[in-house]
Amino acid sequence: MQARLTEVSATVEQAATALQQGYAAEHLYALRVGMRRIRSMLKPLDSTRARRFRKTWGGFAAVTNRARDWDVFLRAATTILPPEQSARFERRHRDAVCASHEAVLELLGSAHWRRHLRDWRQFLEQHGDDVKPLATGSAPIDLALSRARKALAAAQAAGNDRAWHKLRIAVKEVRYQSESSAESADATQRQTELIELCKPVQALLGSWHDCVVQLQILDDMEPAPEHEALRTAIAKMRMEQLAAIEQTVAGHPLFLNPGQANSSSRSVSGS
Repeated sequence: MQARLTEVSATVEQAATALQQGYAAEHLYALRVGMRRIRSMLKPLDSTRARRFRKTWGGFAAVTNRARDWDVFLRAATTILPPEQSARFERRHRDAVCASHEAVLELLGSAHWRRHLRDWRQFLEQHGDDVKPLATGSAPIDLALSRARKALAAAQAAGNDRAWHKLRIAVKEVRYQSESSAESADATQRQTELIELCKPVQALLGSWHDCVVQLQILDDMEPAPEHEALRTAIAKMRMEQLAAIEQTVAGHPLFLNPGQANSSSRSVSGS
């Protein structure tokens, strides 16, 4: 765990340095993924310091949300709109985009960020003696799987954006917990299989969520031809993505309990 945390922390610092040298969406993506992985690895640790660091990393990630949303939205607008309308859309919202990027750069240049990294490095050096896992072996993965199955049941029952978003977060957690274990010396085939099972579900949920966020952003914009064109196209994509999610998760192995999964495997083998 300590070696993996150190490795991921290095990618976070590299992404932060790259962003400070020149903002780029791919650097922000690397920063965010790294912070999410750190938070996921900290979750099973029984330590006040670990919980405090997890909260701080979450706060930093929240600062980057708007920049990420705009980066993705601008790419979507380029795909959906004709070149002239896409350029007009970008010009119209340039100030908002720049402000979101500037918020990230201000964070990375702040004393709070530098102090956090200093304390975090010290924590990593002391990690072996400072914290103990709340659970060992596959227990963190099993807990994440249990939460994902409950989240799916809740999403299917409620059928609203909030519930589907909770499922998205739960599937991410399964993947990150599996990656943390599968990339260690005691990697197992099960964990590798779980990662592969998560990927398509996570991709669908991510695309759907992008549509939801973009429609929310459009709700705050004044009427304009390019806004209405985007709203129509994105609303259609949202419904298509949701239909694809509902079809994919129905009977998906990721959401079957162990007994169901074994029964399903025997059924497939017998056929």
